[in-house]
Amino acid sequence: MKFFRKCFLTAAAAAILVCAFCGIFSFAQDQIAERDEDFLGRWYAVRAEAFARLDKDGKGYFDENDWPGRNRAFRLMDVNRDGRITLEEFQSLRLRWRNRTFESLDLNGDRQISRDEWMDIPEDFDKLDSNKDGVILRHEFYSPY
Repeated sequence: MKFFRKCFLTAAAAAILVCAFCGIFSFAQDQIAERDEDFLGRWYAVRAEAFARLDKDGKGYFDENDWPGRNRAFRLMDVNRDGRITLEEFQSLRLRWRNRTFESLDLNGDRQISRDEWMDIPEDFDKLDSNKDGVILRHEFYSPY
């Protein structure tokens, strides 16, 4: 009988510890999420102000002539490679990652990913190739499905 009581008390103590840990973890996640939302809100506002300064004529984009920085930085921001930076591109947190990912998949450097270059699930290639021409262009890669 003592053995079962000891097992029960051990299991109950373990359950209490797990519940306490989950509560602390959940509270910490909520705090991090609130802090991240505050940070992102401020970050987007600062980027919007900077974009407005670069888009002097209010056309909704700026080009390389308006960009005071290096050309390489401009090209990294120009996600769809149209020579213009929109507010969406300027505020993108993942644009550098997207560009590098696309370029690493474009093995021959022809600015498109062919079926031969694709090394993932064939069905995903078909989904990304929205115009069904057998290659994935940059804008198709950035606008999946």
